[in-house]
Amino acid sequence: MDPISPIYLHLSDGQALFVGIEKLHGPSNFRSWKRPMDIALSAKRKYGFVTGTLKKYLDDDVKSKAWDTCNSMFYQMWTKLERRFSLTNGSRKYKLNKDLYETKQHGKRICEYYTRMKAIWEKLESLHALPVITIITFEVNAFLTSLNKQMEEHKLFQFMNGLDEVTDLKGVSLL
Repeated sequence: MDPISPIYLHLSDGQALFVGIEKLHGPSNFRSWKRPMDIALSAKRKYGFVTGTLKKYLDDDVKSKAWDTCNSMFYQMWTKLERRFSLTNGSRKYKLNKDLYETKQHGKRICEYYTRMKAIWEKLESLHALPVITIITFEVNAFLTSLNKQMEEHKLFQFMNGLDEVTDLKGVSLL
């Protein structure tokens, strides 16, 4: 078997993945743990099993069995972890969204209020599991541009919703 093939398994492949990566404690650090693991799997040419893009060899029995072994090790383990921790992400997303809508300026400086909102937005964004886009066509680019614009507009509305009401000298609301 060719050592640079994704289906080649070295004796240290299972252990070498975890070198220098923080220990997974559960939902609290799953997202920060996942990124270095993605990189480690990619460096070992095993990330295709996780994404499902590495297809089984149907024309070679030896390669097919090696693929089955790798798929069992990487894809099935990864999907179990994703399923397990995505359930807790739902409740975490709910809590963060609730915090976001309950966050108000309450006399704080605008920059303090914005910093609080931005921290919640960043936590929420870290919980979104979006597929990797490998080919960016004109249509994909247009879609992403439109989606980003809508997300920024949504954040603006959330931000404005929590601002203190300001009135002019006659008591008329300026918002």
